[in-house]
Amino acid sequence: MTILDLHVHLKYRSRCSNLSAADLNAHLSKRFHGICLTDHWLLKHKQLNPFHSSLQVFYGVEIDCLLGDILAYGIDTLPLRKRNLTAEYIIKFIHSKGGVAVCAHPFSNRHTGFGQYVYNYAFDAIEVNGSLDREHQKLAEEAAETMGLPTTGGSDAHSARQLNTVGTQFDIEITSMDDIVKAIQDHQCSAILL
Repeated sequence: MTILDLHVHLKYRSRCSNLSAADLNAHLSKRFHGICLTDHWLLKHKQLNPFHSSLQVFYGVEIDCLLGDILAYGIDTLPLRKRNLTAEYIIKFIHSKGGVAVCAHPFSNRHTGFGQYVYNYAFDAIEVNGSLDREHQKLAEEAAETMGLPTTGGSDAHSARQLNTVGTQFDIEITSMDDIVKAIQDHQCSAILL
């Protein structure tokens, strides 16, 4: 079993974040085996890994479209960034690259969220977002159940105080991004509240 925070933003990668690697190292709960950095339209690391050697660090990406944000895991390239990208286009792109598409904060009252439109798209999982209140998290859980999809959990942390809210518990040991992708595809994960 592995527990990861699948939605984290760092300040040297995202202008919207105040979370430094030092803050993450100091404040991340020991329950987590690792994190996935999912900065907006940025896939790879910009510097050497500044994290504790025991912390697994993976890289995904958060991509915005007309209706909301999509978390992509397991892709090496990004779609061409242009205005008015549709969810269908982004999801097809992610799948064509062998990745999985997760609907980020679908019922958010703080971010752009898909809302009821989440049911219209071929997502691989639905995120239970740690920056939202329990009511909006439950709506995401209900959508996943209705759609027959697994849930993932991510803090969506932009500061140290936003860490340690939710995580993703995998039924298998995770050692690579390929493991994350396969576990989501095989429904071997679920969001957990911390």
